[in-house]
Amino acid sequence: ISFSIVSIVITIHLITLLGNEIIKPYNSSEKGMIVTFLCLTGLLITRWIYSGHFPLSDLYESLIFLSWSFSLIHIVPYFKIRKNYLTTITTSSTIFTQGFATSGLLTEIRKPTILVPALQSE
Repeated sequence: ISFSIVSIVITIHLITLLGNEIIKPYNSSEKGMIVTFLCLTGLLITRWIYSGHFPLSDLYESLIFLSWSFSLIHIVPYFKIRKNYLTTITTSSTIFTQGFATSGLLTEIRKPTILVPALQSE
């Protein structure tokens, strides 16, 4: 769901950069990025509750967390300064990390597993 929303948001951002004077789709892309942030937050919280540990133990969870971080970096300056170039970079970074995380390359990694202890004391 969040990948589809981010795909639509990046398209709106590119249209905004190309023709900002003609149409003003900026608010809809910002709302889409906020919805993406909320979807990713819900996904991370759900995986945290399900697995019992913070979701950074494998590549899939790390990429989802990185995508969440990019969307957070996108939202925080939105309320302070409205820079189109910064938001375009963070939105495209979000879509690339989200696209790689949800691609077919990581199908086996998506299932949360039990953490192996790093130190085995005897």
